[in-house]
Amino acid sequence: MTHTRHCSFQALRSGLKALRALGINGICVDVYWGIVEGVRPREYDWSSYKQLLALIRDEGFMAQVCLCFHGNDMVPLPSWVAEAGRANPDIYYTDKEGVRCPEFVTLGANEVPVLAGRTPLECYRDLMTSFRREMGPLLGSTILDVLIGLGPDGELKYPAQPLRGKQWTFPGVGEFQCYDKYMLSCLRACAQQVNEPSWGLRGPHDAGSYNVWPHQTGFFHQRGNWNSPYGKFFLQWYGDMLLQHADDVLGIARQVLLTTGPPPPSLPGVALPSLSWWYGTASHAPELTAGYFNTATRDGYLPVMHVLSRNGVSVRLRGGELRSREMHPQACCDPERQLTQQRTVAAALRVSVGLENCWERFDEGALGRLEGVLFETGLVQSLVFNRLCDSMFEPGNWTRFKDFVKRVRSRAETRVGPSLGRCGSSSSSSSGGGGSQAGVYLPATAAAAGSWAVSESTVAGSNGNNGNSNGNGGGAEGGGAGGGGSLSGGAGGSTSGALQLA
Repeated sequence: MTHTRHCSFQALRSGLKALRALGINGICVDVYWGIVEGVRPREYDWSSYKQLLALIRDEGFMAQVCLCFHGNDMVPLPSWVAEAGRANPDIYYTDKEGVRCPEFVTLGANEVPVLAGRTPLECYRDLMTSFRREMGPLLGSTILDVLIGLGPDGELKYPAQPLRGKQWTFPGVGEFQCYDKYMLSCLRACAQQVNEPSWGLRGPHDAGSYNVWPHQTGFFHQRGNWNSPYGKFFLQWYGDMLLQHADDVLGIARQVLLTTGPPPPSLPGVALPSLSWWYGTASHAPELTAGYFNTATRDGYLPVMHVLSRNGVSVRLRGGELRSREMHPQACCDPERQLTQQRTVAAALRVSVGLENCWERFDEGALGRLEGVLFETGLVQSLVFNRLCDSMFEPGNWTRFKDFVKRVRSRAETRVGPSLGRCGSSSSSSSGGGGSQAGVYLPATAAAAGSWAVSESTVAGSNGNNGNSNGNGGGAEGGGAGGGGSLSGGAGGSTSGALQLA
């Protein structure tokens, strides 16, 4: 072990001990495809993650694992996937200018053998199968939750607002990502089915570019083409493709993780993005470009929650600390209303909800908002707190965070009784919240994985902050890889042998 890795190991252990003293009892771990199967197809190396999970277990924590099938600047996709991309660039999402996004394989190719003879869906299945086999002894004991990454940043979305190469800046509407040959082929076929072949030639011609505002386009302005017959056809197709992707991958996850014998499985989860800028306009442009056909006149989260409910998975919603009055006033941001919409639909379909903050904020305003949202009426199973970072341990921030945890613990005990503090076996979750596990989590960041647990040949990063937010107050784009910690709780969940927060 090198000196750097030893120091990082000791620093992580020290941080975990401090968090454990607060009553935090869980760590979030992002498991990257580019690390586990990074060198050659079908060759899986779990050794680094086993070391990290052993540390987490030995320090008395539980773990929440996210299977990340995306890449980023610190952890790219596997090298053999990149090689396939050089031979066939259409395996990546593509915008109308032909710029590729190398962070995720296009869902248009899900059933095409474009990755060393396998389809992307087969690759996802094989990695999940390897995870189940290698981590089986930890499932149901150390590993209590598994999130399934469904897109860039681990979220269910198209990469419509990419920060790579500074293509997009807040509060731009983003761009549709449907110009690889596989997506265009499907679009043409669907247009033929409705006897409108001209609709299948490309995406909307008047949707502008990444950084325009809605009123500057013919498609997104208040009376724009988003509400025309063509616009409705395209947006329905674009959103349905994303839903089919979610349904396909979650079906695989259920089959692999939930139906293959002991140990007791956990309820898989899915993260949705926070895209709340321009939410106060008619078209909700950033949601449309990201794949959510959600407008002032149409609930785009209902079909999403239907897919999650049908597959028996939970949902993680981001932006729990955001207040609408603090946002960019000209960008019509309304994160509070967006979160309410998402939670309301989830509750109606009995989808278990977890919350997450987007930004690294330790001020009383953000912590108070987060606490209030956690204990609002409605089913909330967990709160993911971003993130385990150096600034958390600054004296003022640490004091406020300690007080926040104490308040949450106290309110949780008032609701469910003082059955707190034990770590051990936990009941597995079910859609709707009955019997779901709840605990207090903070994450092992990508920095910890990169500088200590991950092999030295990887590029897993050094600062632990590879999730991203727009920085100007609109919805947050990230918090994906590199994660944060989580305070898990909520109304109505139950746990055996784990810290339960309300």
